[in-house]
Amino acid sequence: MVMVFALVANAQTVNIEGDPYGGNPYTTITDAVNAATDGDVILISGIHTEIVSFGKSITLRGSDPTTDIIQAATSPSSDASGESVVRVIRENDNDVLNVTIENLGIRYGNANNNNGGGIEADKVTGLITLNNLIVEENSTNRNGGGIGIAGSNAEIINCTIRNNNCSLDGGGIIFAPNNGSGINSVIDVKQTLIDNNISRNGGGIYINGNNNFGNDYTIDVNVENSTISNNDTFSPNGGAGGGAIWCKGAVWTTNEGGTGNSGNITLQLVHASVYNNSHGSAIKNGIQFTGPTNGETNFSAYNSIVVTADAPAQKALNFVNTNTTDVVNCILGGLENAGSLLPLLDDPSKNNVRGKTATFAGITTGLTDQGGSTQVLAIDENSNSDDYCTAATPVSLPSIDQRGYLREGTADAGAFEFGGVLSTNDISAPEFNVYPNPATEILHIDGMNNTVKQVEFYSVLGQLKKQSFDTSINISDLSSGIYLIKITTTDQQNMTKRIIIN
Repeated sequence: MVMVFALVANAQTVNIEGDPYGGNPYTTITDAVNAATDGDVILISGIHTEIVSFGKSITLRGSDPTTDIIQAATSPSSDASGESVVRVIRENDNDVLNVTIENLGIRYGNANNNNGGGIEADKVTGLITLNNLIVEENSTNRNGGGIGIAGSNAEIINCTIRNNNCSLDGGGIIFAPNNGSGINSVIDVKQTLIDNNISRNGGGIYINGNNNFGNDYTIDVNVENSTISNNDTFSPNGGAGGGAIWCKGAVWTTNEGGTGNSGNITLQLVHASVYNNSHGSAIKNGIQFTGPTNGETNFSAYNSIVVTADAPAQKALNFVNTNTTDVVNCILGGLENAGSLLPLLDDPSKNNVRGKTATFAGITTGLTDQGGSTQVLAIDENSNSDDYCTAATPVSLPSIDQRGYLREGTADAGAFEFGGVLSTNDISAPEFNVYPNPATEILHIDGMNNTVKQVEFYSVLGQLKKQSFDTSINISDLSSGIYLIKITTTDQQNMTKRIIIN
């Protein structure tokens, strides 16, 4: 008999293991996926060794990506399936998929002949949301060692994408439009770490405009509050390179003959930290662009750090094949093909500096845990990046940093805010009632006008100690002390409250 338990109105929860509702009807994720219908939430706990493939509007949800894991094999080298760990592919042209995968580890995929060793998403024309994932030690003989996204709208939030590799391009991720999807893709990468991935070109990210096939659709990629670090590329010196990012622009065929640039790729950096990525050619270490005439990438950067380690001769950004529209409040390393852009880069009102190093920016240590879901490149107090962003920008800026900490006063350059703190404002009484406070065993959250999606417990030092998706939460596993709880609602509002646990 199939057992289903209501989670929210008009949706059901299909339980896998560790079911908080008291049932465990399915022994594999695949069984649950096959039984699920649009809107269902599949709760996953523990380690599951299987390949998961579907074309439904469902949610795969764990509670902790370090313990709740979907893996293609028991070790990185033992996967003989030749498949991605999770494949999300639209089955019918008229389908509009909305898929969420969250709070899970995705590892040990070894895909043959498809992009995305860990996760492949194709023609998700609604939205695929990847939230709080650790995508690691996956591979493919094609593109996108960790993640492959084509013809889809996507949000990648609070994810760690590390130690993935591929034979072709995009060690961490490949993004590409897909004429078969019939959409212009919009992709947001926020509060995410892309680290130590390896590929031929585009060690961290490869954005492929599909110029070889002609393309009628655009792809807009926004990288915000994210770190792209320590990625490597192995193509020869004459290869495309792009240790951090490679954009392979294409002519936007529906705009051919139009005025100005007509490339189909737009890349924007906002509070990004791009550091210590590499390629054999000194001019192709960091962000690299290729493409035909009228297929240049539309590029802009705000409040960002783009540097190599401490060798300015190792270029961090090569402006060839770009239509660079704006650069404001950026600390930049060695640059290539920047001659025509010097009036923009050196405009005092834009507040940029170039030819600088990681040490100049205040990045003097490697990745560290400073609270939040992902590791960061912390900057030193009173370094050049500290309180750097004094010029006005034409884009909306996030009020938080990569960790979800509030930015203070004049924002720092890059993804990390020195001195940033979690908000301690109480939730207003008409919206939520959190009780008892102090609490001992069970904490209750009653929402009058909002539905709780997630509750996170942080220590006063900002370390994430517990995560829950319930409104009656067993807190007996937490030590006595003061905590900040962060409540996220289904309409993506975030509110915090200070509580005491006895």
